Amino acid sequence: MRKLRNIAGDRKGLSYPLTASLVLALLIVLCTLAEYFRLSVIAYGVRDSLQESVISVTTTNYNEVYDGLREGYSGGYFMTGDAWEENIDYGDVYTQLDRLLGTNPGGSYHVKWQDNGYEYRITGLDVSVNNAPFAPGDAGQNFEAEVSVQLEIPLSFGWEALPPVRMTIRTKAAYMPKF
Repeated sequence: MRKLRNIAGDRKGLSYPLTASLVLALLIVLCTLAEYFRLSVIAYGVRDSLQESVISVTTTNYNEVYDGLREGYSGGYFMTGDAWEENIDYGDVYTQLDRLLGTNPGGSYHVKWQDNGYEYRITGLDVSVNNAPFAPGDAGQNFEAEVSVQLEIPLSFGWEALPPVRMTIRTKAAYMPKF
C-alpha cells in the first residue's frame, strides 16, 4: 500500500501528457488556418478570373453600345425599320474561365484537376446583362453584366469525413461612357 502511495505522490513526468496535448492542439489550429488560407486563395482566384471574364463580356458589347452613345444613349440598341431593339452579346464566359483557371468541362461541372482528385469545381454559371434604359442623357444606369457561379472545394483537412465547401461567387462589370 505504501508503495502505491509513493507512486501516486510522485510528480515526475506529469508535464509530458500536458505538453503532448498542447502540441497536438497547436498542430490542429495550424492545420485549420492553413486550410482556411487555401480555401481563401482558391476563392479569390476564381473570383478574379470571373471578374476578368465578365469584363470581357462588357467590352465585347462595346460595338453595340457605341452606336447608342453617338446618338446620346448609353445602351446597346439598334434601329430596325421604325423601332429600336436591344442588341446584346453575352459572350462565352465558361470558355474564358477555362482558359484563365485551367479547368476542363466534365459533365455539368468545369473541374480543376490535381494528382489525387479535383482541386475545385465550378457550375451554375448565370450571366445577366442589364441594358441601359433607352433615354437620352440618362446616366443613372449603365450597361452592366452580372455573373455568378457555384464553387465547390473539397476540404483537405477533414479528409473524406467533411463535405466540400460550397459557395456562390458573384461579380459584375459596367460599361460607362467617358463623356
